[in-house]
Amino acid sequence: MKTIKLIVVFCCCLISAHLFAQNSPLAIESDLLRILQKVNYYGAHKKEWKAIDSLQKQNKIFAFKLKYYTSKYPATISQSFTSLIKERLVIATSADGMFRTYSWNTQLGVKGFDIYNVLQYKANNQTVSLLKMDTVGKKGNLPLWYSKIYTFTANNKTYYLAPYNSVYSPMKAGQGLKIFTIEKGKLIGNPPLIKTQTGVYSQLHYDFDVSSIADWKAYPSIYFDKSTQTIHTPLVDYNHKMTHKLITYKFTGRFFEKLKS
Repeated sequence: MKTIKLIVVFCCCLISAHLFAQNSPLAIESDLLRILQKVNYYGAHKKEWKAIDSLQKQNKIFAFKLKYYTSKYPATISQSFTSLIKERLVIATSADGMFRTYSWNTQLGVKGFDIYNVLQYKANNQTVSLLKMDTVGKKGNLPLWYSKIYTFTANNKTYYLAPYNSVYSPMKAGQGLKIFTIEKGKLIGNPPLIKTQTGVYSQLHYDFDVSSIADWKAYPSIYFDKSTQTIHTPLVDYNHKMTHKLITYKFTGRFFEKLKS
């Protein structure tokens, strides 16, 4: 019965989205805002009777509509979505306008953040969107949201370096960087570009104790310096304490490799 109801809801969403949008950026944003506000409302009241059911439903509707609009209407990849950002939708866009991420906290997590991401990109004069549900409860998936996208070109290929953040609990968090590229019309999320002593990877990640940065004025983060073609990550010690030291990976022509300190 739940499956049938869910199919009916999604069919109604598809029909309403098609009729409502009609190529209007303001209409698209207004429709998405209406649903995201419901997500935030039920998230603030999820301990109340049946609010958790409504929260789950509104998250599924928002995810479906966001993916639909960002696939159907190419102009959305450059749309500002200011009202959605005010409702805590995190948007990151590449400098060349070819790749964008949308991330939001579903508020379904018990201790940490439960994150959904929609990844949007241009390929063959079309826009494509992928819905990726990075949830706390899913084994192997990090509950992450993308904060920025760096655009890096090497060997006639464009790479997108996307720093991300994770919160597992009030005391434990994580940061990292994923690398993407668009190849033959598809988004590739694992190009081998980072070389370490243990192998070649497409991402960096580290966890840390939140209490170790409690008195810091600025929140440390991983970043890419385009002028020097280097990736910088904070050094975390063996006790998971964040330090003020940095680890640097420099592009050597084929890989980003760690510099000796």
